[in-house]
Formats: sequence, structure tokens, C-alpha cells
Amino acid sequence: MKLALALASLTLAVPGLAGRDATSVGVGYICAAEAQAPAGPGRLTIVTGVGGGGFPADTNKAEAQAWFDYGLQLFHAFYHEEAKVAFKRAAAADPTCALCAWGEALSLGPTLNYDITPAESAAALVVADRAQGLARDERTRALISLLQARYRPGQSPIDRELTFGRAMAGLAPRFAGHDDIPALAAEALLTPARANDFSGVKPAMALLEPILKRDPKNTAAIHYYIHATEFAGTPALALPYAERLAGLAPRASHLVHMGGHTLFRVGRYEEVAVLNAAAMKTDRQFTGQEGLKGPISQPRYYLHNDTFGIAGALMAGDRRLALKYADHAAVAFPAGSPADRRSTALGRSYVAYARFAPGRALAIPEAGNDQGYLAIMRHYARGEAFAADGDARAVLAEAAAIRAVKPLATEVGSPNMLAVAASVLEGRAAMLQGKPDEAAKAFATAAKLQESVWATNFDPPPWWYPVRRSLAAAQLKAGRPADASREAKASLAIWPADPLALAVLAEAEAKLGKSANAREHRAAAKQGWRGGAARPGLDLI
Repeated sequence: MKLALALASLTLAVPGLAGRDATSVGVGYICAAEAQAPAGPGRLTIVTGVGGGGFPADTNKAEAQAWFDYGLQLFHAFYHEEAKVAFKRAAAADPTCALCAWGEALSLGPTLNYDITPAESAAALVVADRAQGLARDERTRALISLLQARYRPGQSPIDRELTFGRAMAGLAPRFAGHDDIPALAAEALLTPARANDFSGVKPAMALLEPILKRDPKNTAAIHYYIHATEFAGTPALALPYAERLAGLAPRASHLVHMGGHTLFRVGRYEEVAVLNAAAMKTDRQFTGQEGLKGPISQPRYYLHNDTFGIAGALMAGDRRLALKYADHAAVAFPAGSPADRRSTALGRSYVAYARFAPGRALAIPEAGNDQGYLAIMRHYARGEAFAADGDARAVLAEAAAIRAVKPLATEVGSPNMLAVAASVLEGRAAMLQGKPDEAAKAFATAAKLQESVWATNFDPPPWWYPVRRSLAAAQLKAGRPADASREAKASLAIWPADPLALAVLAEAEAKLGKSANAREHRAAAKQGWRGGAARPGLDLI
């Protein structure tokens, strides 16, 4: 019954999956992303399927209204640059439309993922002032005045967004029936969470939940609610909406992807892998339709989809899909791509090779002076490959090489990545040498660092797996099943339904005489692991 329910939910979350193998569907999506995109008109056109949004603007021109509505749809779908173009088209179609200019000013502001510079804020204020000069009724003037206040200098980004969000929420009752206003208020209230200020999260949820009660298919509210529940630590609340979002907005890549946030946090890793492959295909279709030039990875959120997808495939043990993601990295992020995006994609691909094609990991060439994040991940991948071959001495050599790497000043997270990677390999070597107590110390060090610096970052997690499950495996090998059970449960509390942590837990419970629990967790581990009989042993967990 549980397996049937899991397959049903997978079919719901991933469009086009019914009756088909998930791995093959995911690989097919990536292949479609790599295929030559059809040439489009070379300009933004209005299409359906990007989600909802829009309300009557102060115009009697159909073209202006259409572009205004489309601008809001694109804004909610995080097509940031395209939303700017759409609102400009609306304003050009009716230069007297105050709300069209308001939309243009809105699109120039900060978003949940991106802030703006003082110069950009000043430019947005100019447009907001123009909008105010066009306003013909008090309600419109009030709405525009909030944007003017948002863009005036003198506020910190956090205070600016909290003030703007609260003011928008207060104005929302005057726009009854127009759910874009409270949804936009919620998005602004969530924005400070980017800087670890979560004070706006509960007010945002209070704005979004009534919208979803009235209209459970509201894609803007679903999008922001997924983020809000993540920040609140209650991701399962968004699950019914996350499962349906891709089907509601099949031509909006970021909305196709967004359900993956919730699915990852509740432990449905295979769905995350397939859903993000679908988002990458959607990105390719959108850029092709619009005639946009450049590499496959040109869309702003393409890397986000790629890293989320490979993270899901690695956690699910889906060898074929993980390797397809890994191979895709070099195709989508060729030499000449922005260095930070290319290195992030390649670094993740190295892990997939290490776990599922060790020979390919060992063949990764040294690049440049072999420093920074890519050097760390190359040595880490080699260490994992040597561990798979049982060569503890070579694993330790790669750990030492990692500790000798000089992190680049531009790579803020590299020192932590270095420390975690080296400690994991030191733990692997100790396990291979039959020294589980030493391994436990190394894994405990890495797990503590991982959980302290990346405690809430599931976007996706910077480190590819929960190191605490390795600590549990070391405790089990050392003959301490009670400790192993405790650590496995602690790992599962953060990374739910991880099949390898469940496998360790099941073995610990069996040794503790908890047969029923062991059977349940073995079955769950088997169900969640897509790698079949190729599940790694204790030394590699």
C-alpha cells in the first residue's frame, strides 16, 4: 500500500510520468534540454501555462491589460527580466495607465532571491513617481505610494522589505478579490529570510493560507507558501500544493521546480531528481520559444534546477539519472560560462562520478593551479573512488591533498567545504582500516560543522549528504547499536526518509532486538533506494 501511494504521489508531482519509469523520464527530460531549441521570434510573447496573476488595471486598452496581467504572472513565476519587459509593454500600450507603470516599478525592485543596489532603487523610484503622477483614484495612489516609500533611501534592506510587506498587507482589504496584493505582501515579508531574519515568515503564512483556502490552485500563493513553510520548519504543510504546482504552471520553469523544495524536505528524493529535470527541459523550451541565444544554462535558475536535481538523484541512489546529470554539467556549462556557475555544476558532477562511476572520478583532470572549490571536489571525488576500491592509503592521500588546497577568496563557502570533505575522507579511511572509533570522531567533526554552517540550507544543501548517517554507520561497526540508532534518528530528523540512514537504523534496531522496527525501516530503505542491490556497505555510507 505504501509503495502504491508513493507511486501515485510521484505521478501527481511530475507531469507526464503516469505508467512510466521515473529514471527514464528524468533522463529523457535532460536529453530534451540538450536538444537544439527551436528558433523563436527573438522577443517576449504572451503564452499560457506560466501560472496565475493579474487584476483589472486602470486601462481600457486590451493590449495594456494583457501585458499587465502577464507581467504579474511572470513576476510570481520568478521570470524577473521577462516581467520587466512585460510591464514595459503594458505601459507602452497605454501611457496613461498608472497601474501599468506601478507594475514596471514593482518589477525593478528586490525579490526573494535578489536584492537591488542603491542606484537600481533610485531608478525604480523614478518609475514609481511617474506612476503616481498618472493615478486617478485614491486606492491606486495608496498602492503606488508604498512603492515610493520602498525605494526611498535611508532604510536597511530588511527594514525596507518588512515595512513594505506590512503596508501592502494593510492595504490588501481595499483590493478585495485581487489576491496578487496579499501574495506580493507575503513575498516581501519573506525576503528578509535571505539574511536570516525570519520575523516576516508567520505574517506571510497568515496572508497566504486564506488565499489557498479560497483558491488552492493559486500558483503565486503556492510558490510563496512553499518558501514560507520551509523557513518556518513546517514544509509538510505545503505538500498538497507542492505536488500539483508543476501541473498548474507547466511552462514556468521555476514553478515546475518549486515543488522540489518541499519534496526534498520531506524525503521524496527521486521526485526531486525527476521534477528538476522537467524544469530544465521547460527552461530550454522557454528560451527557444523566445528566441534567446546563449548556452543551455543561460536562464537564471538553470543552475538551481541542475544542482537540486542531482542532489535528489544522489540521495535516492539513482545511478543512471545521477550520471546523466553529471554528464549534462559539461554540456550546459561549457568553458566560457560564468566561472562560479560552471564550478558549482562540475563540482556536483564529480560526486556523482565518485559514487556511481569511480573510474571516471579518477580520470578527472587537474585544472589550472588546482585551487579552490573544484580542486576540493576533485580530490574528494578521487577519495570516494579509492574508498570504493578499498584503498585506505589512497583515500588518506586525497584527504591530505584537500587540506593543502588554498580556498579562493571569492568562494565564501570553500573553507567549510574543505573541512567537511577532508574529515569525511579521513572517516572513510578509518572505516576501511577497521578503526570505527577513529572514523566516528572524524564523522562527528564533519557532521557538527555541516549542521552548524548549513543547518537550514536546503536550497539544495551545499554538502551532498548528511554526514551524521556515516557517524551512525561507524557506531554500528564499533558494536554500539544504541548509539548508532540515536545518530541515525538524528540524521533522519534533518534529512527525512534517507534510505541509507534508514538502512543503518534498521540494522541497529535488529541488534537491539527491535525486530518489528527493523523490518519497517528495512522496507522503507528498500523503497527509497533506486539503486537496487548496489546499496553501499557500512564503510561507504
